[in-house]
Amino acid sequence: MDAALAVGQARGIPKADLRKRLGGERELLQDEFRPGEEEDYGLLLEIHGVFDIAKQLDEREVVIAEHLRTAWAATGGLGSGHAVSLSRRFVTGELSLAFRTLARFGLRHGPGRPTEFWTAMVAAGELLDPTDGDEHGSVAQALDESRVRLAECAR
Repeated sequence: MDAALAVGQARGIPKADLRKRLGGERELLQDEFRPGEEEDYGLLLEIHGVFDIAKQLDEREVVIAEHLRTAWAATGGLGSGHAVSLSRRFVTGELSLAFRTLARFGLRHGPGRPTEFWTAMVAAGELLDPTDGDEHGSVAQALDESRVRLAECAR
């Protein structure tokens, strides 16, 4: 735990905030690791966002995040790993990545609300930089796909 506190403080996270982040479930998980597995424990903490630095969103980003949260709520649910990852994108302000992730995973069959999902996705995508992207595609590509899916909902 001392090493985790040191890493977090080096990243500028206040000690009291770190203690909250390390409490509860994560503290129990610490008992699952043996000496020599500190790196593995650190990786687990990183995966869970313990060391994430929250980004203060500007007005435009707040609107984008609201659209993306609306889309997320309309998915019908995401697996826990995807939900944790997506949640971290909101905290760190990686809204373009959150948008592309939601577009890639789309809706779950059954409980999702397609029109609401794709409407929110188009609204968010129109506010993002169209050139932002990675090996999985750009915002422009995900926005085009979202528009196609939204048009399909209207049929």
